[in-house]
Amino acid sequence: MKTTPLELHQMRSALTQAYRGLIDESDLQRNSNQERERAFLSRAVAATAIRRVTGWELKRCAEAVIDGSDDNGIDAVAVKDGTQVWLIQAKWSDKGTAGFHTDAARAFIDGLRLLENRQFDAFNKKLRPFTALLDSALGDPNLKINLVIALAGNDPLSSHTIAILDRAREDHHGHGPMLTYGLMATTELLQQLREDRMPDPVNVTLRMLKWLRRDLPFPSYQGSLWARDVAEMYEKHGARLFSKNIRQSLGLTRINVGIEKTLTEEPENFWYFNNGITILCNRIEPFYPGRRHPDHPVDLKLTHATVVNGAQTVTSIHRAMQETPATVAEADVAVRVIALGDDYAKYAYRIAETTNTQNDVYRRDFISLDENQALIRQDLDLMLGKTYVYKRGEVEPVPDSGCSVVQAAVALACAHGTPELAVRAKRDTELLWETGPKGAYQRLFGEVPSAFRIWRCVQIQREAGKALNALRNRLDGRTQATAHHGDMLISHLVFQLLDLADIDEPAFPIEPVLDTIPELVDSILPWLVYRVNVSYGPTSFLMSTFTDETRCRELAQMVSEDVRSRAPLPQLPDKYEAPAQPRRHRRPATVTTLVNARVLKDGTPLTYVPSNAPEMLATREWLAADERRHQARWQNHRTRPLIWSYDGLAYSVTGLVIRIWELAGWAEAPPAVQGPTRWLVNGDRTLHELAAEWLEAQEAREG
Repeated sequence: MKTTPLELHQMRSALTQAYRGLIDESDLQRNSNQERERAFLSRAVAATAIRRVTGWELKRCAEAVIDGSDDNGIDAVAVKDGTQVWLIQAKWSDKGTAGFHTDAARAFIDGLRLLENRQFDAFNKKLRPFTALLDSALGDPNLKINLVIALAGNDPLSSHTIAILDRAREDHHGHGPMLTYGLMATTELLQQLREDRMPDPVNVTLRMLKWLRRDLPFPSYQGSLWARDVAEMYEKHGARLFSKNIRQSLGLTRINVGIEKTLTEEPENFWYFNNGITILCNRIEPFYPGRRHPDHPVDLKLTHATVVNGAQTVTSIHRAMQETPATVAEADVAVRVIALGDDYAKYAYRIAETTNTQNDVYRRDFISLDENQALIRQDLDLMLGKTYVYKRGEVEPVPDSGCSVVQAAVALACAHGTPELAVRAKRDTELLWETGPKGAYQRLFGEVPSAFRIWRCVQIQREAGKALNALRNRLDGRTQATAHHGDMLISHLVFQLLDLADIDEPAFPIEPVLDTIPELVDSILPWLVYRVNVSYGPTSFLMSTFTDETRCRELAQMVSEDVRSRAPLPQLPDKYEAPAQPRRHRRPATVTTLVNARVLKDGTPLTYVPSNAPEMLATREWLAADERRHQARWQNHRTRPLIWSYDGLAYSVTGLVIRIWELAGWAEAPPAVQGPTRWLVNGDRTLHELAAEWLEAQEAREG
């Protein structure tokens, strides 16, 4: 299966985020930026292959890379358990077509031969930390040598290449199979990179009282836990316990307050008044500290455990334990533990659906069990560094750092080719979670939208909302009411009138699109008011009009044609518009101004300068370690105008500041920053100041 451009972008982004700064690039300083980047990515592929086969931490995997001059066809080395030797040859391709041909195979086998002959001096200095381990392993009778070909591509090995590798395997057969080889292509590498960004699984041991065991159809235990043990479990693992639950803790709901009241006032009755907790896991290992009898406790070691029902009970116990520990410690809670193993996906949804009854459950809660939502979260994190939350109770990210599933669904509904989904979103967002062939959820998320599409649609939706709010503040009466009740239809029209054919492409320029939205909204609203009045009367009920799919479909068609015609906007009655207020001129964005006016030449040097004491303190040491870290060059590009001297990659002005903060380890960094104020040109003026000066001069020339 061919590597897609999206997979390649995901891999490049993930490799950079995982291994930049960990992999040695000191021998690449004289290479061009393009050559350095390609070499780094190839080494990062090798490190990922090491991680896949050993499970080592990222830093240790990066240190296993020996790629460079005199590597003799071996890009990474690992020795595990004293007898397992892993040798990696990695290839990166900017087109996702990396191959492993006969010359590479011969070089790989020649490198293996040098190692077997203990000719370690034939290799570069990066091999030195491994020579003692290799010397010991190569002399062990239980030696196993594993050759791994790691490729940014999915093409199979040719028959000629396989023949070379098969001969080497036969030569090493001896008293048993000593050498194996395998191909690790894009799909497996990307899977490892995705897994690396997932939360660590929860493994926990619980002491269950008064238990019963069932073995069919799944191993399961039912009994009681002391409330103090439940509180301790949450104290240790926190919200990760609910990774597969349909929702996170909802806080102090009426039901949860009741749970806490029972715990603190009637702990002896808690078992009777509470529905208990259901825990799913992959595997249960029982240990019996006393007699193997239900009247004696059993310790259950759970692998990959998750609370699928009872998140509110767990968090309420934890809160109550903090308030009155002596009282709560007397309570016990009913618990079921079920080991589903490989059948988790098949049964988890049904168990969660039928057991969640204490707090109100909404349709949205059950979409959290859809694997597509977890995939979207991974993609947004992997490709854009954005946070995506899809469980009720999770804290929504600040606007610049991500979005929720509700925000994504509304934006995708408005971006849909016809307005009926936007109408449903206006009536009630709960309608967006209806499943089935005609349900909105299937139409929005059935074919998983790309991270680029979701994030850009959210950006467009937000910009349209801001523009509409600004316009609405100048209006009153029926026009203002139209802007309020017709907001979803207006957003839908914005999407239809923009050119978004390439919205899924990584290089799609979103900033110029966002800049056009306020003017577009200014054109849509008058036409919408006009068409509503003409079609349904100037006294028609607006609320019912904008929740009627048929009317909205007719209005959308008429208004889109009106706006595209570029005809003069219809004159609205004076009483529909509030008294004019002084309107501040909306200046173009800094980067847009500088690029359009060609204020700076390509290659102009820039310097990153922190603007406040906390920022300076957080970044000073990291910046001082390499002078290239605070240097960049300008290129007249609207979305990524900075080429960072440290890695040679292109960034947005603000994006590079945030990247510097991340690498410097600034844990308390703010979620947003005015990037143009951090970059000095020739140590003199910031990008923001340069753009402001040019605009002022332009305004002066225009009188």
